[in-house]
Amino acid sequence: MSGIEELLEQQRVEQLLFLEARLIDERRFAEWEALWVEDGIYWVPANGDDTDPRSQVSLIYDNRSRMHNRVERYVGGKAISQQPPPRTVHLVSNVTIELAASDGTVDGDVSLVIHSTVQVAESRPGVRVDWVGRVIHHLVEREGALRIIFKKVLLVDNDQELTTIDFLL
Repeated sequence: MSGIEELLEQQRVEQLLFLEARLIDERRFAEWEALWVEDGIYWVPANGDDTDPRSQVSLIYDNRSRMHNRVERYVGGKAISQQPPPRTVHLVSNVTIELAASDGTVDGDVSLVIHSTVQVAESRPGVRVDWVGRVIHHLVEREGALRIIFKKVLLVDNDQELTTIDFLL
């Protein structure tokens, strides 16, 4: 890949991550869900850099069905911890692309592994919380667009006592 192609790919990836953050902040959850493939996984581990969500405690470990249920609870006002809904602002930075294997994949269907950092400012009446961490996205190309197949958010203090986390990082 030439320098220009690498730059264009970097920009394409960053635009997807920025779009994802904006959709969450603007509570445009149906559009956010459309960024995911059907078998996508969203994982926020507890206890450091956990490597196996099936044998470790997780703050969030959602397949697409659970992601959709989470969104329905938010939108339908059934997420008690989200009443009133928080205002959030995502700051995404330090985006790097991990090189794919020679066959164009990293892990099976995955074409790109993206590393980034995120800071999420959450505000609700009387409460202001900052969530900070490293994020790993696995992306695939589907119908000419990048889609998320896996997202892991490693909060820097995920092994500490945390306030309720029931929104999307």
